[in-house]
Amino acid sequence: MYDSETLAAVREQLERVTDHEFYAEKFADAGVDPASIETWEEFRTVPFTTTDELEADFEAEPPTGSLYDGAAMVTFSPMGEGLQPVFDTQADIDHQAAVNAAVFERVGVEPGDRVVNTFGYQLFGTGYVIHRALETLGAEVYPLGPGDSEQAADIIEEYDVDALIGNPSFALKIGEEGGTVDTFVGAGEPFTSIPGRREAVKDALDASVATDYFGTRHIMPVAAETGDEAGLHVVDDYAIVEIVDPDTGEVLDEGERGEVVVTHVRKEGIPLVRYRTGDLAELETRGDEVVMPDGVIGRTDERLKVKGVKVYPESIATVLASFEGLTGEYRIEVTQPESTDRMTIVCEGEADADDLLAALGDRLLVSPDAVELVDDLDDGGIVDDRY
Repeated sequence: MYDSETLAAVREQLERVTDHEFYAEKFADAGVDPASIETWEEFRTVPFTTTDELEADFEAEPPTGSLYDGAAMVTFSPMGEGLQPVFDTQADIDHQAAVNAAVFERVGVEPGDRVVNTFGYQLFGTGYVIHRALETLGAEVYPLGPGDSEQAADIIEEYDVDALIGNPSFALKIGEEGGTVDTFVGAGEPFTSIPGRREAVKDALDASVATDYFGTRHIMPVAAETGDEAGLHVVDDYAIVEIVDPDTGEVLDEGERGEVVVTHVRKEGIPLVRYRTGDLAELETRGDEVVMPDGVIGRTDERLKVKGVKVYPESIATVLASFEGLTGEYRIEVTQPESTDRMTIVCEGEADADDLLAALGDRLLVSPDAVELVDDLDDGGIVDDRY
């Protein structure tokens, strides 16, 4: 899926991270010698890294954890029930700016373009990451941050801004206030995985292009669309993506849905190796490119098997968000009459039941047997009465 040049870069990264006891012990316990990895099959013997392990490391060596070795910037990211630091060295900052600049260039942002950045700069630092990338590209950056959609729309119109980068939900508000741009890059929340959301944002902003971007504060970017709006391309000079079965950890074939696992190709501050994100997606190859065709479509935290197919409840939310009359509240009811699984999705609000049933079937890979619409849903979640 990835070429030999990428494998060589990943192998070098694995050798570097063994300088950290955290990884040296993990590799030793798994019997893995990073220097001897010659194939992607051998790479799959490298142990996963989990959020629980990182939290335990921060707790064992507070406040920085053992993966700290100095930084040029310290920001924070939610982890578990609190915030934990993210460390970027100057080399990290420069490399991240270069790869993100290339991402925005592939979207269609050009040197000299005026770009409004509505991501926040404080605490999490996402705004800084985007800002540096745009500067590297040669764009004229307007660091507006989140908050005042009316003011953002006024500035966009007064200065004839070319592009907007931010949360899709905030972009819709800016559009409602009269802001228009040629290009929009959406990140930070579900975007193109919600049917109809791209079109809604483009209509609101009168934009020609609206693309999706996926990253976490630790790994930014992971994957991003180009101006052709045809799926998120893995940015494999920054990180590689695998899709694994969330139960067994087995790497899945192309087109199979599972948990997103990410490895930094080049990172000094808090390098992550086969990090299990808990995000749900698929992968496919297109020539030399590895693509997430539908972006992130949910989480793997809760799952159940119906009719032999894994069902990920959180992916339902992205479908419900595309129906204006639904509140987003739902309940999954699974029974087993006459030894056959039967799944009913109970949704709060109003919608065409047939359209909703079809949309849920497309997203879940197994069609619900029925959709029930109610005015007021008392309890959400999962009700499994099979056993």
